[in-house]
Amino acid sequence: MKQDLSPLALAACAALSLSLLSGCGKKDEAGTPKPADTAPSLASARDPEALKKAAEAQRVAGLPQANPATPAEAYKLIDSGNQLMYLYYAVSAMPADMGQIAEVLSQDYRATQDQFKRQDILKVLEPRVKAEIAAAGERRYVIWEADNNLIDHYDFERKRFPVRDGFWKGGTRFYYNDNSRYQISFSGAEKLQSLPVADEAMAREIEDKVNKYGALTLRIYAFAQDADLNEKVVKSQVVKMELLDKKGKLLASTAL
Repeated sequence: MKQDLSPLALAACAALSLSLLSGCGKKDEAGTPKPADTAPSLASARDPEALKKAAEAQRVAGLPQANPATPAEAYKLIDSGNQLMYLYYAVSAMPADMGQIAEVLSQDYRATQDQFKRQDILKVLEPRVKAEIAAAGERRYVIWEADNNLIDHYDFERKRFPVRDGFWKGGTRFYYNDNSRYQISFSGAEKLQSLPVADEAMAREIEDKVNKYGALTLRIYAFAQDADLNEKVVKSQVVKMELLDKKGKLLASTAL
């Protein structure tokens, strides 16, 4: 049997409907972003520091990458600071500081303050320096040999000898005393952050040498990818590593 709603019930229904409509309207308003909500992102886009970081990230993304298929004969051993100097100028594409370079290369330049004599020396040195820089630019795959203080003790769970963190985080820089102004640092994939050694006899042999000075050499194959212009550091990507004993015997290796 159909019953008609009383006036009081009708009023209650009307109030409820208005309340629901009002609530829906408020929800839509809250979901619409206000100009103030977008202000921080706009401010960030205009922030010079944020723009600088974005530009640097874009530059790094566009750098040449190491090719793991590069043959061993393409790598050149770095055994002097002067080689690092030439490599730095090749990678950075910065103009060579001939005065500073002459201070390193020429005893005659260092011995005189006669500016005419210095200019004469620079004229002789400059073609040689430019040729060395050009040659370094064509041989950006390099070998660096470091002592065993980069190797940590054996990790039994992973069956690997870890390479110390500072090496990978850029905190460790390498140089030669003949020209210590120019340095090199290394970075690489996670796969290269330790040396796999599953054979127990070999692991024991290496472990015995970890803390003995000069007993091990870490030979690093790397690609000179970038340069830190403020610190004169060649920043390189590791492609391959070999662990050798003092006689040159290969004990362990890892590669991309």
